[in-house]
Amino acid sequence: MSAENKKSAFARIWNFLISIKLTIALLILLSAVCVIGTLIPQNEAPMRYLQLYSKSTYNLFSALGFFDLFHTWWFIALISLFTLNLIACSINRLPRIWRLMFHGATILDDGLLQGLALVKKFNLKKFTPQHEEQIITAIGNYLKKPSLIKNAGEWHFFSESGRYTRLGFYLTHLGLVIIIVGAIAGLLGFQGYMQIVEGQTSNVIQMKKSNAIKKLDFGVRCDKFEVSYYEGSQRPKDYKSVLTIIEDNKEVLQKTIEVNDPLIYRGIFFYQSTYGAAPDGSGSARIRLTQKDGGGKHELEVKVGSTASIPGTPFAIRANEFLADFSLGADGKAFSRSEQLNNPALNLTVLKDGTENFTTWVFARYPDFHGKGDRPFDIQLLNFEPTYFTGLQVTRDPGVWIVWLGCALLVVGTFVAFFTSHRRIWLRIEEKEGEFKAVLGGSTNKNHAAFAREFETLFKNLKS
Repeated sequence: MSAENKKSAFARIWNFLISIKLTIALLILLSAVCVIGTLIPQNEAPMRYLQLYSKSTYNLFSALGFFDLFHTWWFIALISLFTLNLIACSINRLPRIWRLMFHGATILDDGLLQGLALVKKFNLKKFTPQHEEQIITAIGNYLKKPSLIKNAGEWHFFSESGRYTRLGFYLTHLGLVIIIVGAIAGLLGFQGYMQIVEGQTSNVIQMKKSNAIKKLDFGVRCDKFEVSYYEGSQRPKDYKSVLTIIEDNKEVLQKTIEVNDPLIYRGIFFYQSTYGAAPDGSGSARIRLTQKDGGGKHELEVKVGSTASIPGTPFAIRANEFLADFSLGADGKAFSRSEQLNNPALNLTVLKDGTENFTTWVFARYPDFHGKGDRPFDIQLLNFEPTYFTGLQVTRDPGVWIVWLGCALLVVGTFVAFFTSHRRIWLRIEEKEGEFKAVLGGSTNKNHAAFAREFETLFKNLKS
């Protein structure tokens, strides 16, 4: 391929990248994609999608990547092309912006005069060094102290302010590019879930999207979990965990976390997400036993898996199993539907002289349920303090600080681009046949109405 053909091919690619039509098309496509990503739930389980869509629709959406849309190759390709378009357009405009900032005209000649929207002409009866200082002061009060170039019979004043405000849209573009780079960098991170029983240590994360297991090279210990409830209900008011980071058998960091107040270690965020009763059903129960023969009432505290004697009787009671959300399966076996305390139940065995007398379930929400049969006690579950697990959402996003930097630049750039302007004033004074003819010109790239009012005021001051 000849050098001319190579140049022609590069020119075609460049013209494609700087095309406004390309920008508009990409913005429309990206907006449509974001709408799709909003309407279709993202990263749900397949069964959830099959409840919402038919099998054929599910297969189509799955093939197109609509269920994890913002991580598909084609979405990343669209974002990358938009980034290139943004960079190319910015570079293409740079020479013109550079000339306006650093090589703009400082002398008001006739060519420049024809291109100005704001022009005023007036005559001065005389022009002395004192008048020169007065003009410099007057213009300086509106913009900055003007420069002065003297030629034979001519005085050229020039003042400007806000030269660098022309870079505002570059800051905006740079902020967008950095945000996109940060979002792509975030793909190198991960998001998952940890479940740690109070008093135990874990380094195992279940990944959110694939349910794969990831192991950290340090451990997280749940030293304590606390939950408080609204008065008179089982609705949680607040819950928090005391976490300790264990690395190389040393405690390196400890923090009490709550919702939206995570522990952060080595760029990994540990958020308080959920909680529940430990799957092993461990905990401590307080029960009340009422003897049917009128022998009185007994309140005992017993831990799951242990036995406690009933004072003054040949009986003892053993706590076998605790279920946080009791239910019966089709086979008649008890199980817990969830790890939340929706229907707490405790399985107890009463022993007499070391021999099993009867076994029953007692329910915190149904204290008057005592089971069937001729039994020596009615039993009530007064309270149960389970051993809790804390559920942690674990996130590592290496692009998060990059995104924050981009957002800061975007805000600053937007402010500069919309609320500041590059304003310029020229004044030419010529001496002709004993008279001094003055021409005042002004220009701004934004907020023309406000500048026009200031320009009119300056004209009146200079004329007087």
